[in-house]
Amino acid sequence: MKKIQDQSDKERLHEFKKDLNSNEINWADFVMADDSDSNEINLGDFDLNNDELIAQASAKIKNKKAITGLVYINTALSELGYETNNHNPFFFTSLVNVSDKELSGFLYVNRDGLHSNYLEKSESKMIFSWDSVKDIELVEEGESSIIITIVSEESKLIIYEPYSKNMLVLLSIYKNIWKNSLKDEIGINEIAFHTQEEYLNWLQEKN
Repeated sequence: MKKIQDQSDKERLHEFKKDLNSNEINWADFVMADDSDSNEINLGDFDLNNDELIAQASAKIKNKKAITGLVYINTALSELGYETNNHNPFFFTSLVNVSDKELSGFLYVNRDGLHSNYLEKSESKMIFSWDSVKDIELVEEGESSIIITIVSEESKLIIYEPYSKNMLVLLSIYKNIWKNSLKDEIGINEIAFHTQEEYLNWLQEKN
């Protein structure tokens, strides 16, 4: 397990995780469609559900130097009533806890910045624009969870993914693409995926 070094950060992280553990998550909150709908959309179905897929996605991004245009995520969110813009997300995970406010929601990242519905379940809002991001740091990686911090000039924002490590893919995007070219939109290779099946097949291709 990888640990943060700064003592004040450790103390803040301890309090953060203690507060989170005291709150039971209602997974029904993250299924927005009517229960009677046979085509019910569960955002959790879009997560990479094992370490092998997460590792494959991180490696693909590093090797291809490409961001993934997850068109099917925008389609699903639009069907659920969320406003999306013309920039398809290149990262999505269905459940994170943001800051020390014990609030949960999805995390959606596109060229504009990082977005979440943690403040209001029915509305996605930008929580960080890329212009204000100074760094993204790995705070702690567990067997089935991950914590990162988004660092700006003024503050740090803790984001905790409690049941998966999809955010390792976001770290790969930031390290291998964002710092070098995405910020200036120079030499960006974007591969669009209109279905999840297309995306998963691409991840498992050997080259």
